[in-house]
Amino acid sequence: MMSCLCYLPEEPAFERVGGVPQWPPSNPPVFTKYSGFKMIGGYLKRKSNKSDGEVKWALRWMEVEPPDDERPDFMLAVYKTDMKEKRLNAVSVHNISNVLLNDDDPTQFFVVVGPSTYTLMARDEYDAKKWVASLNDIVQLTRGDKDGANPDGNCRIS
Repeated sequence: MMSCLCYLPEEPAFERVGGVPQWPPSNPPVFTKYSGFKMIGGYLKRKSNKSDGEVKWALRWMEVEPPDDERPDFMLAVYKTDMKEKRLNAVSVHNISNVLLNDDDPTQFFVVVGPSTYTLMARDEYDAKKWVASLNDIVQLTRGDKDGANPDGNCRIS
């Protein structure tokens, strides 16, 4: 699997202690370019509700991946770390119906996929807004709705 994620030159690698990524990450999300699209990647926390009612947050590396020979869609992929040794999950951006900020906590946002809603947490409000705008833009642009995309060009590169 070819990866096209790149770190911007002015940003150091993600901070680790004993090989484990740290929360909150010291770096903002990173962007990569693919066929005119600007795709986001970075560390987020994913909320999981256990059957016993306990809420846990798992630190995960998430990124938008471009189509390849095996899958024709852009995917929101989930890995344990930015080393991307094993993909834990992936969702086609075509299946994402909405991405919106959590009104109760500005560092959190929701990704709605069919009947499921995933709660994710960014390191701060600014990064959460970047994720929401970028994900919404790539969803709109991959569906061909350029008018619905962010006018600032968060996701499309001219």
